[in-house]
Amino acid sequence: MAATATAAAAADTAMSPLQAAEHLLGCINTLPSSIIFSLFAETPSARVIEYLTDFFSGNALPKTLACKLYCTCNPEATNELVRQLFYTRFSLWHSSDTVRRHSLYYDLRLKKLVRHNVPYQRSPRKNPYLCRACRLHSSASKIH
Repeated sequence: MAATATAAAAADTAMSPLQAAEHLLGCINTLPSSIIFSLFAETPSARVIEYLTDFFSGNALPKTLACKLYCTCNPEATNELVRQLFYTRFSLWHSSDTVRRHSLYYDLRLKKLVRHNVPYQRSPRKNPYLCRACRLHSSASKIH
């Protein structure tokens, strides 16, 4: 068991953070465009870090690899404060059921937005083309 962990650690050091992340998550081209934009181009902020850590945590990317990946891909993310915020948010996600339940992220296995492994479904919209009587009676199915 220890030999396997040592081999995995050696493989992680030989790979770049991007290669290691692609090994665990799949090709970077298959990630949602909003994740790619946040990872490479968007200025680090609490909102961006929350979004990325929810995605990485929900898709089981290890904390240190996720932070190295972010710092490698985004030159503005090398600030120590950014790293602290990243690690804090990652720790919160793993230690707090409340944070996990309220975190919305894209699950790569399910190919959809989820909230702590519960598929996210938008609330049904009211059809603006229904007449007033049909809107009042939700069981009405005719459009006038």
